[in-house]
Amino acid sequence: MTEPFNINQFNCSISGSGQALVWAHGLCGCMQSEDAIGVYAWHRFPKKLQLIRYDAVGHGLSDTADNVDDYLWSNLAQNMLSIAQHYHAPKPFMLGGQSMGCASSLFAALAKPDNVKGLVLMTPPVAWQARAEKVDYYHKIAKAARILGGKGLAQMNAKHLDKMLPSWIIDAHKHSVLGMLDGLKSMKRHTLNQLFTAAAHNDLPSKQQLATISIPTLILAWQGDEAHPVATAKALSKALPNSTLHVASKMNHVDEWPELISEFCLALQS
Repeated sequence: MTEPFNINQFNCSISGSGQALVWAHGLCGCMQSEDAIGVYAWHRFPKKLQLIRYDAVGHGLSDTADNVDDYLWSNLAQNMLSIAQHYHAPKPFMLGGQSMGCASSLFAALAKPDNVKGLVLMTPPVAWQARAEKVDYYHKIAKAARILGGKGLAQMNAKHLDKMLPSWIIDAHKHSVLGMLDGLKSMKRHTLNQLFTAAAHNDLPSKQQLATISIPTLILAWQGDEAHPVATAKALSKALPNSTLHVASKMNHVDEWPELISEFCLALQS
């Protein structure tokens, strides 16, 4: 039986007023790690729009969950919609996120199509057949997480940042890129095990389902990231009837993303 939604379980941040963008971070991230890496520039997001950010269940300063199913993307989508409802985001609102946050946004749009007027999908995660090929990998990480915990995984990932980010982003953010691991360091062994076990079961909606999402969608991808391949972004762009795709191959392109997100949201403002 699903527990009733409790906003007190979530660490949230609200700024601005007006039309809302509800934003979700990626797997093992949090608001703190997003701010640390210096790519998002949320301080520049237009104040005439409302920005609702939050730490997903089991991440950052939000509470952990009881079951693996709580970390399935379809259930994270329900949390996203409930947070929007709690803060009285005017309907229809916009949804967006990075990686896991992309998935939450897509499942939320499928669940409540009349409530969503636009999507921002940043670095969509590996999906479909390519994701099926990584199931064993996610189970191995889940096992490692039980042994190493958040600090241990963070130390391991710090030595292999090139597996997490394109090399050209690492070079451009040498002094801040390790900040993306801040959220991981404090995560518990049990939570990480559940998260990566769920990752082995998660996948994006089918392309047939995606074809039913007709709202404007901005897709932002970057080259050189195996976990967030451009192939996924291109397939999403082809499947979503009303999408625009931007692919970054150098830091100057990523530097434009905050403005692209702001312009996209302002254009959808009622």
